[in-house]
Amino acid sequence: MNRWLFLIRRLGRKLWLRASLYALLGIATAIAATLARGLVPDDFAERFGGDSVVSVLTILASSMLAVATFSLGAMVTAYTSVSQQVTPRVAELITGDETTQKSLSTFVGAFLYAIVGVTAINAGYYGADGRAVVFVITLIVVGLVAFRLLAWVSRLSSLARVGHMIERVEGLTRDAMAQRIDDRRHPSGRLSEPAFTVASEKTGYVQNVDREHLQGVAETADVMIEVVAGPGKLLRRGDALIRTSGGIKDLNGVRAAFAIGPTRSFEQDPRYGLVVLGEIAGKALSPGLNDQGTAVQVIATGLQLMEEWDRDPEGDRAIHDRLLIPPIEEADMLDDLFGSSIRYGEGDYVVATRLQKVLRSLGELPGRVGPAARSMARESRRRSLKALPEGTDRTRFRAAFR
Repeated sequence: MNRWLFLIRRLGRKLWLRASLYALLGIATAIAATLARGLVPDDFAERFGGDSVVSVLTILASSMLAVATFSLGAMVTAYTSVSQQVTPRVAELITGDETTQKSLSTFVGAFLYAIVGVTAINAGYYGADGRAVVFVITLIVVGLVAFRLLAWVSRLSSLARVGHMIERVEGLTRDAMAQRIDDRRHPSGRLSEPAFTVASEKTGYVQNVDREHLQGVAETADVMIEVVAGPGKLLRRGDALIRTSGGIKDLNGVRAAFAIGPTRSFEQDPRYGLVVLGEIAGKALSPGLNDQGTAVQVIATGLQLMEEWDRDPEGDRAIHDRLLIPPIEEADMLDDLFGSSIRYGEGDYVVATRLQKVLRSLGELPGRVGPAARSMARESRRRSLKALPEGTDRTRFRAAFR
């Protein structure tokens, strides 16, 4: 993903950004109302330029403060609940949820807008024509608040629901897979005789790699670039980011192509999404929860994701023909996804049976997922036969999966 687009998307998830835009709207409205002097028809100004606009703004300011406070409390409650019952890695999706972000920023921003409007009116900043302009814009803000309030009420019903969190992680993982599946169209492997190495100046996880920029650097320097640090890789200062077949001059540009942060991200790292799904299943199988249904739902979700991953990408031309990009190993992906269910559900007949069915189904795929799935199915069967207690469940499991 382009590094600027990555940064913009990250910035767009910040609550303060949208709220600040509403505050700027209030300031712009105050200025526009002053400039509108002489442009507003007299009958319109007489009808809507009275003291009613002050009452509407006052009601908006007082109500939005209460609504924003309640909404923030609901978000914190959902965040805490998800952290305890699912996994802390999913909790960040609560604060990053688009509907939640838009609703909270609308409430906070409308409050700031109303404060600016009331202050400007009480300061005698404009006359009847200016107040008429403020009144019209305030009606638009009220309509937007009403729409967002309805959307927020609808979101509250599913904000902390485990099934909703699984669906969110599934969607993010599918998007990341769609980006990384094209890696099969790139040349792979390693440079036989690398001549130059660019090292990281930071310690952390690789969150994003701007391949377009690296392709441009490689074309300018007329070299091949081996991407050593792919998304999700943990680096320490001094570890290699890339190796090249020749010298390059734009070292700062190469380092800028890598976004490195303290945690992994979903954008380009499908294995992180699979890890989170695996953690949800593992937490559901803990003695404190003992929720087989959630584990089974995660296993079914994994079947859909890995089936899509097994498909070949469309087209046969390399998108970035000067980059050597390390492929993602399917065995690692399956372990990220099903490893927790195997370890914690090996002695549960329902979970062990569903795992065998899913892994054997994946084992029939014609691509690279098949061999890894068959190997995992054998390991899962062996562990379940040891863990299942003597009795009907073990007999049925042995008979079903020979």
